[in-house]
Amino acid sequence: ALEYFGVARTRHAYEHCINADLLEGDARAFCLDYARFEQNIGEIDRSRAILTHGSQFADPRRHPEYWKQWKQFEIDHGNEDTFREMLRIKRSIAATFAQQYYNFTAASAVEKPEASENAMAELEGSRR
Repeated sequence: ALEYFGVARTRHAYEHCINADLLEGDARAFCLDYARFEQNIGEIDRSRAILTHGSQFADPRRHPEYWKQWKQFEIDHGNEDTFREMLRIKRSIAATFAQQYYNFTAASAVEKPEASENAMAELEGSRR
């Protein structure tokens, strides 16, 4: 796309794809590709910003490859501060996904006692 449309149009295409209602896996992959594109044309800060944006789709426990690529990017192009910022974002994202999982699990658990109460009521009714 770069050869035919230039940098501005290629960026627009990537941004359109990322902002579309994609599945998380697709958005994560587009962000990695877009960051690599920006890295190849020397736009390191833009690449870092794209990786930051894409991190919201990458649970560190389920998608370690995303974080491995970002870590390598920071080793190659960053400094101590940017590396620490990447680690801070990783912890934040991990906590966010853990909270979402906890909320989902808690919501599921709330529904189960109702079934137990109904079962208990049925048992008490059958005793009479």
